[in-house]
Amino acid sequence: MAFVEGLNDKVGKSFIGKFFDFEGRKATFSKELKGATTSFLTTAYILAVNPRILADSGGPCIPPEEGGIFSPEYEGCMTEIKKQYVTATAIVSMFACILMGVCANLPVILSCGMGMNAYFTYSVVGWRGTGSVSYQAAITAVMIEGIIFLVLAVTGARIFIVKMIPEPVRIATSAGIGLFLAHLGLQTAEGLGVVVSDIATAVTLGGCPEENRTPLVAYDADCKDNGICVFSDSYTCDVLGGVMSSATTWLGLIGLFIIAAMLSYKKKAAFIVGIAFVTFISWFKGTDVTYFPDTDQGNARFEYFSKVVSLEPLSLITGQFTGDLKGVTLALFTFLYIDLLDTSGTLFALASGLGYTDENGDFPKSRWAFSVDAVSTSFGSIFGLSPITSYIESAAGVEAGGRTGLTAVICGFYFFISIFFAPIFASIPPWATGGCLVMVGALMCANLSQIKWLDPAHAISAFLTVIIMPLTYSIAYGLIAGMLFWYALQLTFKLMTVLGVEKPDFYTFEDKAVKEVEPEVPKEEVFEKDIE
Repeated sequence: MAFVEGLNDKVGKSFIGKFFDFEGRKATFSKELKGATTSFLTTAYILAVNPRILADSGGPCIPPEEGGIFSPEYEGCMTEIKKQYVTATAIVSMFACILMGVCANLPVILSCGMGMNAYFTYSVVGWRGTGSVSYQAAITAVMIEGIIFLVLAVTGARIFIVKMIPEPVRIATSAGIGLFLAHLGLQTAEGLGVVVSDIATAVTLGGCPEENRTPLVAYDADCKDNGICVFSDSYTCDVLGGVMSSATTWLGLIGLFIIAAMLSYKKKAAFIVGIAFVTFISWFKGTDVTYFPDTDQGNARFEYFSKVVSLEPLSLITGQFTGDLKGVTLALFTFLYIDLLDTSGTLFALASGLGYTDENGDFPKSRWAFSVDAVSTSFGSIFGLSPITSYIESAAGVEAGGRTGLTAVICGFYFFISIFFAPIFASIPPWATGGCLVMVGALMCANLSQIKWLDPAHAISAFLTVIIMPLTYSIAYGLIAGMLFWYALQLTFKLMTVLGVEKPDFYTFEDKAVKEVEPEVPKEEVFEKDIE
């Protein structure tokens, strides 16, 4: 204890303590270290989840004429870029965290935004490059978005843009993204395999073992006339049965249970423990849940995993820019909108919780903080990453004692160490991270309590924003639906007002509850009671 107090005193009086204003923010080195460790433990799952999601885009992989995107060559290329994405995610997260700590002096962790990585893969580039925008064009759009965000951050125009977004849409966006992530986590490619395809109902309950999966095909002219059918990763369990009998599905659900239970007891390492538990069991060969089955693919995975430490090259994903930006306008708008909204909400919430905000709601070095987010996004695009954003999980580190930018710098050091362990992170199975996606999605729905559900205009705009995102696999479509309905209704209300029809006011649930519990008292009675 005396050693810790002595160390805190020395660091507080050193250049580091003065640079990060330890005295003004009542910080100590031990608390900063504890805060950084806590923040890293709650965000480190991104090193496993992000590479898996981004690799699904196919990246720069070119499908051969024979076999296309389902050929062994293409599968091999996707495996390689997933390894490289582990290293890239760690490098850019390290850079962003250190920059935030040094420039803005805030205990905020940055990495690839959850939701934006899924939007990048499944809505913009498309699964295995089947979207309308090329991988190179999408990466270039991310670079441009970062530059635009930087201009808005430096000029202060970001505040006016955020205010233009309708309140119900702004509140509902995080919940919509949360459902999108949960939907991914419940499927096989990125998660538990609980939800699978169905010919009649589009989706249905799955969880069947691999030998019971019937793949769906594109029934086009070649398939009908020549028997040349294109298979996909989508499958159904209806034909051969075995619903909810998959060992990996149940193991993944146990991981989700562990995460939820630990979070209920406010254990900061919940995500890491849940993922690690499922992963560790899945690393044993010769079991029903092994990630290394006795196949060519399974043996190749185990051979790479056995290296443990490896510094992956970034040759496949670095500098993939292009001048052909056809079809990226919507993606660029969506990236910018989500980045602005997500970063603004996170930074203002954390600064307010730390007591750093002034009477106008602003906080010291706010422009620096937003600029770091923007610069990190453009920097990340060099390594083929989707937009970088500030993580609300940083609040866990703040709760643990983090008060200054040193927390972010130390977290950056943790990400630096992670650069060398790509074989470990690349060998985490999808059913280990699926529960994490579902839990993150659930937590992102907390803002829905702020929706004025008794106001139909407020309710339908928010509801459409939320429900359209997972059902169309597009965050952009959800935003468009919510905003169009809101502005169309507001225009209608204005026209009705001109015609002499006033729009009625609607109470919130809280207002309604108060009115039911405490009936309105006439002003005369209130006045008489005050006199008494």
